[in-house]
Amino acid sequence: MSLYMVRYSEIGLKGDRERSRMESILMDNIRKYYEIIGLRASCRIMSGHVLVEADGDGPLRHIMGIKSYSPVLRFRAETLEDITRIASEIYREKVRGKTFGVRCNRTGTHSFTSLDVERAIGDSLYDASAGVNLKNPDIWIHADIVGKDVFFYHEIIPGPGGLPLGSEGKYISLVSGGIDSPVSTWMIMKRGSPCDILFCSLSYPVDLRPFVDVVKKLVERWAPYRKPRIYVADCRSLIRTMVIEGRTKYSNVTFKRVIYRIAEKIALENGYNGIVTGESLGQVSSQTAENLKAIESGIGVPILRPLIGMDKDEVVDMARRIGTFPELSMGEFCSLFASRPIIRSKPEDIDEDMKQIDMEELFEGIRAYDIDDLSVALRTDLSLKGSIPKDAVIIDLRSRSQYEKDHIPNSINLPLGDAINVEDKGRTYVVYCGMGLQSAYVASMLRNRGITAYYSTFSDLKKRLSEKESGNITGIDQPAE
Repeated sequence: MSLYMVRYSEIGLKGDRERSRMESILMDNIRKYYEIIGLRASCRIMSGHVLVEADGDGPLRHIMGIKSYSPVLRFRAETLEDITRIASEIYREKVRGKTFGVRCNRTGTHSFTSLDVERAIGDSLYDASAGVNLKNPDIWIHADIVGKDVFFYHEIIPGPGGLPLGSEGKYISLVSGGIDSPVSTWMIMKRGSPCDILFCSLSYPVDLRPFVDVVKKLVERWAPYRKPRIYVADCRSLIRTMVIEGRTKYSNVTFKRVIYRIAEKIALENGYNGIVTGESLGQVSSQTAENLKAIESGIGVPILRPLIGMDKDEVVDMARRIGTFPELSMGEFCSLFASRPIIRSKPEDIDEDMKQIDMEELFEGIRAYDIDDLSVALRTDLSLKGSIPKDAVIIDLRSRSQYEKDHIPNSINLPLGDAINVEDKGRTYVVYCGMGLQSAYVASMLRNRGITAYYSTFSDLKKRLSEKESGNITGIDQPAE
């Protein structure tokens, strides 16, 4: 096992009682993370740091509350000569041909000063090195002395910072399978607040797959010791109300109010301190200042928007850095409601739209899961695998102009409302659209009626046909199931 010196920042600014509480939470999180991945770890507080003895340092990079850490070598040394000798044995070869600097921190009473230590170690290594550089050396040598223990290290590895997860109150976070909402959730987790998650499904259970993939990345890397509760709301009825029947005037904004209302109900019934969203001011039509005001009007719990001042490029960079950038996207939910987006709505406009929404039906469709249990709900895969079945009815959901420009041979162009109401239950249907969200919705609704249906995208089917023509794939045009 190796030894690591773990540093925190804000915890050190707390009063004694709160500091002790947060230190205990941090150490508990460290031990649990290692235990969950099958590794050993022990830790204790030492002079404003956490000393961790563990099998490797992988978890330390991802535990909220850790500002930085260093692999350290610990020795017992009572005199300046002992410290100098040990430092020379460790670093003489490491500084050969390189510039270096020495930094010493001491806790306790000693017969020498920190400056004495720095000079003595520097003198002992100077002739083997390329010289001393106290501004930007090739290697910094650190000697932290606590009583008669000396800790040597030369690496400082950054952690995520923030506060230990679980040291602040919990929130319910709105998360999709996209880029922004996992980042906003991570930012609140970094501030010490556990986040349970709400997902509003428009093509249940198909759109759960990219959502679960992203959430698993977030949890497995950053909080395997505190797995979130997942709430899934079946919102497929909104497609009929808003898109097919067109009963709402401000659908891109009203849809967000609906999600807020669902989150509000969950928050009030389960003791959450507020709602976390991934909205950024002006990024899309529903996120103008006026629309954000209209969306949250009447919501009785606080709304946290960690990304409100961030550019899209900044959010994308952070998603890649924390490992939540989605490999595959079916498109954001709002794309279904944004054919004629409203950019400046008023609260009373959305209040009027909300009269068309059966919120009680949506509330009844909320289900809670442990994240591991969601795999059961994902056993049914409605995406098209391999070839288009022989004699299948191929439905193109894109606009008429897109269909006329290019389409899959033998496909028919149907609007969403007609596609979900096809009558021939003896046929197999392959439904495609641009991103996969609308076709997934249609496939799930047809399956609910006992009709065999699969979903895909236009680009994916075009690729399959191209591969068929080149002879690169087999099993084309197999009989339908």
